[in-house]
Amino acid sequence: MNFSRKNHEHKKNNRNLLSKTKLVTFICLAIFSIGPNFGQSTTMEENKFQFGEPEHFLDGYSLNFQYQNGTAIHMDFNDGIAQYEWVAGPAKGNGNADIPYRSRKIGDNLYLINWHETEINDYLTIVFDFEKMMVHSSIIIGYANKPERTLKTVFRSGIIDHLKKSN
Repeated sequence: MNFSRKNHEHKKNNRNLLSKTKLVTFICLAIFSIGPNFGQSTTMEENKFQFGEPEHFLDGYSLNFQYQNGTAIHMDFNDGIAQYEWVAGPAKGNGNADIPYRSRKIGDNLYLINWHETEINDYLTIVFDFEKMMVHSSIIIGYANKPERTLKTVFRSGIIDHLKKSN
C-alpha cells in the first residue's frame, strides 16, 4: 500500500512538472515570436527605397543583349523612360519608345525592372545582372488574347554584349 501511495505521489508530481514545463515553453515561444515581429516593423538605414514609388536605377544605361534563340535587342533608359529596338531576329527593326519603367536594385550590379506596354498588351519583368553580363526575362505578350495577337509567355535568358552608362 505504501508503494502504491508513493507511486501515486510520483505521478502527481510528474503531471505538475509537465504542466509547468508546458507553461514555461508556451511563454518562451510567445516571447520569442513577438520579438522578431517588432523588429520587422523598423526600417534599416540601408533600406532607403520607398515602397510603391517608382525608381529609375537604370537611367543613363544603354545596352545590347542577345537571347539564346539568336534574337537581340538594343535598350536605352533615360529619365524614367525605356526604349528598345530589336536588332536581330524576325522582329528586327521593331521596338517601342517612351515607356515608363520601374526598377529595384536587388544586389551588387543586379537590377529588377518592369514595365507595362498598355497599347500592345505586354507586361515585362527583366533582371539585369551587370556583374555576370546576363539578362533574364519573364514576359506576358498579348494578354488581351486577340486573334491577331494571341497570348503567349516568354521566359528567356541571354547575354549582355554591350553595356554603357553615361554620367
